[in-house]
Amino acid sequence: MIKIEKSRWRRPALCCALLLMAIVIAMIVTPYDPYHVDVSNKLQKPSSLHWFGTDHLGRDVLTRLVYGAPFTLLFPFLVLVISAIIGSLFGLVSSYVGGKVDSAMTAVMDAFSSIPNLLLAIAITGLLGPGLLNTLLATSISWWVQYARIVRSVGITIRREPYMLAAQLSGSFGGKLIYRHLLPNTKPLVRELFFLDMGAVILLMSSLSFLGLGAQPPLAEWGSMMFDGKSYLQIAPWITLIPAAAITIFVMLFYLIGRGLQSRE
Repeated sequence: MIKIEKSRWRRPALCCALLLMAIVIAMIVTPYDPYHVDVSNKLQKPSSLHWFGTDHLGRDVLTRLVYGAPFTLLFPFLVLVISAIIGSLFGLVSSYVGGKVDSAMTAVMDAFSSIPNLLLAIAITGLLGPGLLNTLLATSISWWVQYARIVRSVGITIRREPYMLAAQLSGSFGGKLIYRHLLPNTKPLVRELFFLDMGAVILLMSSLSFLGLGAQPPLAEWGSMMFDGKSYLQIAPWITLIPAAAITIFVMLFYLIGRGLQSRE
């Protein structure tokens, strides 16, 4: 029974690792430049020369797909690292201090939670201007509150445990108490939420790029590739459908990893 539960996250994790390895190898062996424009070769259907066809500027779609993977996958990872750190610290302080400080910090969390992530990210990106770095900042600002809430909830529950009182009586207070007792108990939940959120953040940042607010041309990012192909959907659907399929595959894999980790716990 334990082996089955372990495989629930190991198999999608292995698939994800193999895909990432294939992307790295493809970046090394591809003979094409992802940014080289060849109008004479535009809108070519998938063939032995161009496995995923070419786009409206004659650029190889497969090459742009593999070169766009770091932008599409690494930036959401950075968003979640930033969100998890900020949210965890916020939630730990709120649950540990309590009282009026907790009430004030909870009010801040409620304010952020009242606005949908996509709407808040669009508003912040609109203020900062389009671009991948601004999208990263906007998404981080809209996402941290989820980690703050779950860490605060766990922290409040742990504070009532007898061993916490024993730790305080033994002289553990402040940062020492948080680091030794509160933080270790929140790590499993934060880890699970991290992988579950990875797919959602990929979708959010790709959506912003598709709307023209994220990665800007000619950057090879999967959301911006879909944006480039939307005008040619009827005559060259592969320009849009292939990056969309890649996003879907990775979103599903990260979701399965997160669900598998939940089952293991």
